[in-house]
Amino acid sequence: MAHLSVLLAILAIAFNRVDAASVNDTCKEIEDAISQASEVVYPYQQVQYNDNIEHWFLSSNDKPACVVEVGSPEDVSLVLQRVGASRTPFAVYSGGHASNPGFSSTQGVHISLKRFNQTELSEDGKTVTIGFGLKWTDVYDALADTGVNVVGGRVPGPGVGGFTLGGGYSWKTNQYGLTCDTVRKFHVVLPNGAITEASEDRNRDLFWALKGGLNRFGIVTSAEFYTHPQPPKVWGGLRLYPYSSIPQLLNATERFYRENKDPKAGLITALAGDSLGVSSQTLFFYDGPEKPQIFDMFDGLPTTLDNTGQKSFAQLINSFPSYLVFNIRGTFATFSTSRLTARFLEAVRAEAEAIGKVSALHSGTSVSYDIEPFTQYGRHATDSAFPHGDSHLPLNWNFAWTNPAEDEWWYARIRQSVQTLKQVARDEGIYRDTFVAYSNYATSDTTAEELYGPRNAGRLRAIRNQIDPGSVMDLAGGFAI
Repeated sequence: MAHLSVLLAILAIAFNRVDAASVNDTCKEIEDAISQASEVVYPYQQVQYNDNIEHWFLSSNDKPACVVEVGSPEDVSLVLQRVGASRTPFAVYSGGHASNPGFSSTQGVHISLKRFNQTELSEDGKTVTIGFGLKWTDVYDALADTGVNVVGGRVPGPGVGGFTLGGGYSWKTNQYGLTCDTVRKFHVVLPNGAITEASEDRNRDLFWALKGGLNRFGIVTSAEFYTHPQPPKVWGGLRLYPYSSIPQLLNATERFYRENKDPKAGLITALAGDSLGVSSQTLFFYDGPEKPQIFDMFDGLPTTLDNTGQKSFAQLINSFPSYLVFNIRGTFATFSTSRLTARFLEAVRAEAEAIGKVSALHSGTSVSYDIEPFTQYGRHATDSAFPHGDSHLPLNWNFAWTNPAEDEWWYARIRQSVQTLKQVARDEGIYRDTFVAYSNYATSDTTAEELYGPRNAGRLRAIRNQIDPGSVMDLAGGFAI
């Protein structure tokens, strides 16, 4: 048996070498085929290579055989045809904010969209074409002096691509819907290499699938978004609240949800747990220059920092903290409720406290539960793979730790926390098992039925089977459909 074990180990090494050699051959084929608009980058080109594979959570990084910085749809087509023909694993990378390992990383061919970096405003200013290699902060900076804006990310970090294809909750969602609701047209390369567009007038099924269906139907290189007027100044910023302020803060957050009727006003109350208890960093936004009266209920609460005030929209987004100091490993998790209640918010606080108190024993660096009290944004919903017409409220867990040996503990504890809070929400009448999960916050084991509902999941499979009968996109990471 010992000899057999040695033989199997040798065979395993041999197969890995064959796989590595095959991937390297594919990299070379791509390098020989692409135009000067693109470039193949290898690990020895350390700075450029690392810049292309960096993720917000370092646990989402991998070491690809090569990175392909694609610079034209035609080159994307060549790459897709070659990885499909050779059955080479690949990844599609926009901003690197995916928390699930393998969703935008690979040991095969890493396709970086960073050269799709255009922000092209139409002559009438009603639409703008945005490359999917940009981050939202890049877009806001580019539009800063135009008088218009788009529905995009709320903090530094998220890329245009994954955020849009997952749905896209924004500071502007109360007014205009999710980001995917504001897309006029997608520019996409299909799994067979065909270059096409998807809109209400062309490839309507694909257009529907791309609004929440993520990267399962091809590679989207850019999209045309509807714009809206943007005031020169908005009001908002960050307030940090100490442990002693949390009861009053949760009361104000629940009141804000019940009483706010102004779609220009929004906030996120992020509860952070640690060994001392629960504190909060609360992000405020108003799409106008003056603080609205609805935020008065938060005045007078003791803070440890308050930088709220007038800013340009781009300045406000760039002022929000987004990058963890020690985000070596981590994940998001989520489920949605129909409303917020005082008892549910207290249960969220209790979970943050319980995990925070033992976090350091498991190499934890961050424990955060984000509460997002939107108004009735579903009135702006378009027909999309991600159903959001009921205006459900996503709760976002955000955990980080440093030790790989603690992965199992964290994922088990996260599952326990989800079940605990779901039960409280059921008891409060604000959650049913038919509610879908928001894919940009969801863990990798979330099923298509849980993300889209049974009917939409079935339609997505039918579209996938028609568009990608060779299962090329299955070679890239992502949720199973």
